[in-house]
Amino acid sequence: MSDTELRGRGVTAVVARAVIWLALVISIWVGVTSLVFGAVSIATSAVTGQIAIQLATDQALPTGADDGAATLVSGNWETASVVVENLDTTTIVLAIIGDAFGVLTQVAIAAAIAMLCRSLLRAAPFRRSLSRTIGASGAVVLIGGMVTLGVSVLAAWMTAEQLNDPADGLDGFWPIMAESDPTVIAIGFALLLTGLAFEYGEHLQRETQGLV
Repeated sequence: MSDTELRGRGVTAVVARAVIWLALVISIWVGVTSLVFGAVSIATSAVTGQIAIQLATDQALPTGADDGAATLVSGNWETASVVVENLDTTTIVLAIIGDAFGVLTQVAIAAAIAMLCRSLLRAAPFRRSLSRTIGASGAVVLIGGMVTLGVSVLAAWMTAEQLNDPADGLDGFWPIMAESDPTVIAIGFALLLTGLAFEYGEHLQRETQGLV
């Protein structure tokens, strides 16, 4: 859709603007709420020493899980969300760092989407400030995603080790492993590529204007 079409009064233009406005509002709301709730959670962990963390587990489902008409053939719990205290300082610090970088990546993604929506509503998508903002957001998301992934996995391992009975070692209730999701890293790469694409578009736009 061209700039003229986006500014038009037709049904397609009106719907497109409505969708972009909705995406803008949602991205701002997500960014603000992520920042506020993330800051409160991090501050709470720092003050109380309690951390909320997701641990890997390998436990059988309870016997009442198939009391209905259907029958479970197999199944087990793969993760559990827990709140833990009385951990050593290193584990708490690592968990807080992971949470902080996680919040940072969420805010960066929301900021990139909001900036893109604002540029589309102004019918000026190919601007140097936009390509730089999206590229910078992609770098933040990529680096923050890798840090979050590595630090959070390490914190989960250390938490599981401190929850298990020392006599059980690796055979305790909580296995020394962790679930990881590389989706945020993929989003960071996508934002970087998007920033480069917009920079190239802005360069072509300048050349085109010079020929006119």
